[in-house]
This record gives sequence, structure tokens and C-alpha cells, in this order.
Amino acid sequence: MNTKILISAIIVLITSMTSCDHTVDYQEIYYFTMNGNELQRPTDYRKWIFVGSPTTPNDMNNGKAAFPEFHNVYIDPLSYKEWKATGKWREGTILVKELVSVGAKSAASGNGYFMGDFIGLEATVKSKKYFPSEPGNWAYFSFTTPKGNDLKNSTKAFGKSDCNSCHAANAQDDFVFTQHYPVLRAAMGIGEDIVPENSDARKSTSKIDIWAPTAPTPKGFNMGIPLEKDALFAYLKSGDYKSFKNQENDKHPSQGPHTKVGLPVKVFMTDMIASSLAANREQHDKGAGIVKEMFNEKGELAGWAVMVKTQEDSEAGLGWFWYEVTSTTDSDAIAAIGNGVQGCISCHNIGARDFVRTTFPLNP
Repeated sequence: MNTKILISAIIVLITSMTSCDHTVDYQEIYYFTMNGNELQRPTDYRKWIFVGSPTTPNDMNNGKAAFPEFHNVYIDPLSYKEWKATGKWREGTILVKELVSVGAKSAASGNGYFMGDFIGLEATVKSKKYFPSEPGNWAYFSFTTPKGNDLKNSTKAFGKSDCNSCHAANAQDDFVFTQHYPVLRAAMGIGEDIVPENSDARKSTSKIDIWAPTAPTPKGFNMGIPLEKDALFAYLKSGDYKSFKNQENDKHPSQGPHTKVGLPVKVFMTDMIASSLAANREQHDKGAGIVKEMFNEKGELAGWAVMVKTQEDSEAGLGWFWYEVTSTTDSDAIAAIGNGVQGCISCHNIGARDFVRTTFPLNP
């Protein structure tokens, strides 16, 4: 192998099968350079298992999508086999993500988003051997060049804060976004020798309610904004938050799904979070909070969204309380309430400072 070191250099003895055993024959899948700090660009990955091709186009994200291109995702066959057998990602798993631009937006079949050109290549690797200090032992790589020319032949991993925090907060299974890939959901732990696409079953395999809390909300917590459902609704109806010194002069189009993407919202900040943003702190103080008024197409107040930090460590969004109510008269018209709401975290984790996306100062 000369200048290459096999990352998964393990030959597993084939053992006899029992009701609890399965066999995975580990082979050469990918390599690192001799010094072990750069991943060689994977080859022949289009022969692997195709997982899916999500896209979050600019058109649906106010022209500012974090990842506006198509992502063609492939997983190596051995890891897919292990995933079917155990429902877990094996040591040595690699997923490759081929980046494709959004091309035409209309076709003979109608309007939509259609693939354009190949513009990049990325990969993620799970290796305790090479990445013992990375969360979940996952590392992330990009072979894309800055100007979109020919791909790099090898590349170093991103810093852990660049990718891991988002995957930790939002990915369903061990840092992998299986909730967005029915191919993976259908295969999870079904058995090594079962071929899920041959089944006539087409029922939903999703298992996560992204608007449900995933962490407990501290009882009796009130540092200016109450968190208990009825008390919070009464507080919002009273308009007490309008006394905050830091508030927007006017509404702005929402960049998130508050009532509906693009409809007006208006932000009110506590002094605590305003001070934290002004000081460029990496994490905001416990008790920091924001109230966001949400308006309908007619410009009428239609509800509120609230976020309050309930502990010193944000803990990938679990340390934040999230709330959204889509009525000004019905306290039960709740879209989300509680700590660690993944639907809120997934949006606020992108382009944010400790989950706060609002530009500061509010009225430059």
C-alpha cells in the first residue's frame, strides 16, 4: 500500500452464526496518508449504497440556505450490512456526500428543483482509532476546492465545532441524520440477510417527533420570563416583554417556520442576552431570553415564539427552553414547548451564536 495506511485494517474471522451473531467481513474501504492526518479521496463510491439526495434550496430559505445544493449520499456496503444487522454504525463507517448544484427549476413534469452540475465532494468517517477525542469518533472532510475546480486528492478533517455540534443536536442515530433517509430507516436492524426494498411494506419508519422536548425543563425556573405553560401564555398576553430596552423598531421577514417562512416577526431581547451578544460571548448567560412576536399575512399578531437559557452550558440546545404558540387567545395552540426541541435547535444551530440567530445590534 506504499504511502497509504488502511484505516480499517482488520480481518475478522468468519464465525459460525447463532441467533445473536452476525458476520461482517472487513475489507479495504478507505485510506489515510502516511502521517495519518489526511483522508485520501474515496473512489468508486457510486458503486456503494445510495442513501438519498436532500436539498435545502435558497428559494425556500430567504436566499441564505446553509447548504443550498443537492447532497447525493452513499454509504459503504460493509457498514450498510452492519446497520441492517445491528442498527448501529460500525467502527470504520464512511459516508460520502456528492454535492450537486440546483439547475433548472422547471421540466416537462412541472416546476421543481432539478440537479445541475457536480460541484464538490465530502465525507464523514467514524474511527475511534484516528479520532478518539471527536464526539462519537466522527470526523468530517471536504475535498471541494474554494473555486470549485478539480477535487483535492486528500484533505484534513474539519475542527470538531464545525460539524459535530449540529450533528450531535439534530441527528437521529449516532450523529447520522437517519430521520431524513427512509432507505436507512427501513434497513435499521432488520437483519443482515434481509433486503428491505423487496418488501411490499411502505409504512412510515420515522420515529422522532422533532417538536417534542428531549430534555427536562427546570421546575420553578423564572428569571424574568416564566416557563410554565399557562403562566407563560399569560405573560405574553400581558405584553410585559414590550418593556425590554432591546427590541426591533419594526418587523422583519422570518427566516424560520414561525407561522410560515417569510411572514413578519419582531424580536424583543432581555438585557442579559443583549449584553452577551454585545460582548461576543461564545455562550450566553443562564436566564437570557428572547420573545418573538409572529404575525399573519394581514400583519396581525398571530402568536409568539420564546427561547430562554435554563443552564450555563447550552449542551447542544438541551440547555435552552423553546416555546411557540400559534394563537393569541388559545394557550393550547402550542407548536413546541420544553427544553431540547429538535425542530427549533436544527434551525437555530445554523449561522447562530449559541443558538441566537438574530443580528445584533437590533437597529443598526
